[in-house]
Amino acid sequence: MTILNYLAFDFGAQSARAIHGKLEDKRLKISEIYRFATGGMKVGDTLRWNILQFFEETKRACKIFGENVEGEIGGLGVDSWGVDYVLLDEAGQLVSLPYHYRDKRTNNIYEEVFRIVPKEEIYRRTGIQFMQINSLFQLYSMIRAKDPDLRKAKKFLHIADFFHYLFTRKIACEYTLATTSQLYDFREQNWAFDLIEKLGIKSEIFPEIVPHSTVLGGMIPEIAREVKLRDCPIIAPAAHDTGAAIAAVPATHSDFVYISSGTWSLLGAELEAPFVNDASLSSNFTNEGGVFGTIRFLKNISGLWILAECKRRWDQIKRCSYEDLNREALEAKPFQSFIDPDYSLFLNPDNMIKAIQQFCKMTHQRIPNSRGEIVRCILESLALKYKYVYEKLRKILKRNFKTIHIIGGGSQNKLLSQFTANGIGIEVRTGPVEATAVGNILTQLASQSHNYKLFELRKIVINSFPIEKLAPQETTEWDEAYKIFLKYMKS
Repeated sequence: MTILNYLAFDFGAQSARAIHGKLEDKRLKISEIYRFATGGMKVGDTLRWNILQFFEETKRACKIFGENVEGEIGGLGVDSWGVDYVLLDEAGQLVSLPYHYRDKRTNNIYEEVFRIVPKEEIYRRTGIQFMQINSLFQLYSMIRAKDPDLRKAKKFLHIADFFHYLFTRKIACEYTLATTSQLYDFREQNWAFDLIEKLGIKSEIFPEIVPHSTVLGGMIPEIAREVKLRDCPIIAPAAHDTGAAIAAVPATHSDFVYISSGTWSLLGAELEAPFVNDASLSSNFTNEGGVFGTIRFLKNISGLWILAECKRRWDQIKRCSYEDLNREALEAKPFQSFIDPDYSLFLNPDNMIKAIQQFCKMTHQRIPNSRGEIVRCILESLALKYKYVYEKLRKILKRNFKTIHIIGGGSQNKLLSQFTANGIGIEVRTGPVEATAVGNILTQLASQSHNYKLFELRKIVINSFPIEKLAPQETTEWDEAYKIFLKYMKS
């Protein structure tokens, strides 16, 4: 039996990974072959992505893959965060470096958009949670600023779509990624063209939307020669990182809640169809496209970005590990102060430590000073925000759930996972850590055969990766802490 090798590129807001995967005896073996930093860069007073440098790094990873792989290549696919995009000009060239979703240009934009198209109409059409970072608001900010880049634009692509384009010259948007834009109409199963035109955006820039597991074509000859990879199909996986990650949830049934944990935390359930009503709108839940016809009904929560920003500050004085920080947090007294992780103060402050202290001062709480106190404040607050969103999810869907699966890089933070079990009061299962890359590879694999179904792919995950179970502890204390936490909710 031929063993096929797959290369998955998983682009995150802080780093990107190139993961080699191959399936043997119904077990997926993966190995990281390359990693590089991403992150935003200042260009004047804007925050941008150095996307062309990322492509140079991507080609370097392809060379390493080509030099070391044995056997046939099944495919290469890219996933990325959602909402951000590139614009191509008439010649198919990049108009400018794409904006970072944390750029300030979308501040205070909601009311202007809602005067043109009512909030309820946008939600009824798209089913997407309102966040100022969504593509809809980013594009409208360009209309508001009369940005010449938008006038030059002939095509719109999300980040992963752009990398597929560079490899193949195929212009297409993958479905799970397109739905994050707040410009996709689930009823029409296409771009919401009339909504787009009402906002003054050119509808002709939006390309064909293709489903996950679409073979986009072969690598163009000049790139194939440069990276020394021949006969390498480029496959659109579930190209949204959360869409790929949820494909890799090690579940045997649909009665679960997931938290895709990383820079952001995405908490939700898997549905068969969009769930759009007054309750989901008022609680600002999102309906993103999932794999195999599913819907990711979820809410975005600010995740370990807050901790990472604090660590970055501490590292400037003396480098520390997350294990060090968690150990210090365990030594700190519990439930002394809380933050609302989604309060606007924490979106992109100059100094995250001072932002946390400012929030606590503003809300008349004890101000955390030591590293342990600050980390404990962050992790307890995240776990309690998870509980807050989980309770809303349960109420809206009128369902109870048996298990919470925490997947992705944040699943390595065992202290946060245990706090989550304690706070919500049900069993938590953690892993796989590289869920996004695993889902990327599995949805590439699905392009080879129509026989693969979602839970068959998930059986591969269960067979391949260790999953840890965490039972709730000290639930009475956490229930009392939750009552206090609710007093400080600002979002």
